[in-house]
Amino acid sequence: MITTTLADTVEEALGDPFDATNPHGFHALADTAEGRRPFDAAPWHLPDGDPESVLHALRALHRRSPALAPAPPAGAPAATVVGASIGALDSALRITLRHLRSRHLYGAPASDLPALRTLLAGAYADLLLCDTLTTLAVRGTEPLPDRPGALAHAAEALAPRALQGAMDRLSVVMGSRFYIREGAHSSFQRLLYETQRALFGADRPVLDPEPVPLAALLAAPAVVGSADPVLLAAAPGLALTGSSRRVPQPGGAVQERLYEELVARYEAGTTFDHTRRPLPDRP
Repeated sequence: MITTTLADTVEEALGDPFDATNPHGFHALADTAEGRRPFDAAPWHLPDGDPESVLHALRALHRRSPALAPAPPAGAPAATVVGASIGALDSALRITLRHLRSRHLYGAPASDLPALRTLLAGAYADLLLCDTLTTLAVRGTEPLPDRPGALAHAAEALAPRALQGAMDRLSVVMGSRFYIREGAHSSFQRLLYETQRALFGADRPVLDPEPVPLAALLAAPAVVGSADPVLLAAAPGLALTGSSRRVPQPGGAVQERLYEELVARYEAGTTFDHTRRPLPDRP
C-alpha cells in the first residue's frame, strides 16, 4: 500500500508553489535567493515515518528546493537522496510544460511542436524509470535473486545520471527563459543547480552504472508489476551507462502515450510519479 499521508501533510503546509502570494512558493524562494526577503524554514521539517513515507515527503520538499529540504533520517536507505530528487524533476517538467503551453510559435502553442513533445515525453519516461528504481530500492526489493544488490546499484548509479540528463535537456527547451531570476522560471535554474549538487555533491560517491543488468531488471516481475515496462524501456537515461551523452528519445506510439499521460497528470493536478498524489498546484 502506498503511504503518502506524510507527503500530503507537507504539500498542504507549503501550498501551491506557483502562487505568487505563497510565502513558501517559487516566487518567495526566488526573493530569498536574491536576498530580497528572509526565509522561514519552520514548515520544512519532517516528522518521523517509515522509509517510503519519508521518501515521498522528501519529494514534496524537493519539488520546491532540494537545498532547503532536510537530509534523510539516519539509517534511511541509500537510494532515498536520489529518489527525493524526483520531486525536483517533477517541478522542472511542470514549469517547462507551463512555459510551452503559454508560449506561441507560428500561431500555435509551442507545446504542439513535435520535437518539443518528444523531449517532454523523454524526460517523463526518465522520471518513471528513476521513480521505479528508487522506490523499489527504498522498499528493499530484490528483483533478481541471483544478483542481490543489482537494483540498489541501479538506483544509486544510473538514476542520478538519468535525472540530471532529463533536467539538462529540459533547460534547453526552456531557452532564454532559463536565465530569468524571478518567479517560477528562476526556480527552474535553481532546481537544476541544487539537484546537481544533491546528486553529485562532494559527499556522494559517483558510481559506475556499467555493471547494471538493465534488461534483466526491467523484465523482472517486481519491476513489471510496478510500472509499464514499455514506457520504462523508452527512457533516454537507459543509454547513460557509458561515457556517451547522446541519448535516443522515445518515438512513435510510445512517445504519444508518454506525452498524453504527462499532460493528463498535469491537468489533473497530480504528481508524475507512481503515487499520483493530488497537488495544491493550479495548472
